[in-house]
Amino acid sequence: MNTIELEVQKAILAREILTTTNEDLINNIRLAIRNFNYVIPKKEISKKRDIGFLKGKAEVVFHDDWSMTPEELEMV
Repeated sequence: MNTIELEVQKAILAREILTTTNEDLINNIRLAIRNFNYVIPKKEISKKRDIGFLKGKAEVVFHDDWSMTPEELEMV
């Protein structure tokens, strides 16, 4: 079901709730809403960063004249 279909069904259901006088229908809708649970699956966060296509092909070289002040280090 795509988002538009879901919104249409929600609108139809809302119209039925607002216009109905059938107590059984109202109670069934309340029961369905109370029993509805939507759980958003948590995405596992990898602690190790994957550098993809650069893996094993890049290197970092610090030359002798390289320097960084503690203030610059804090900004990084």
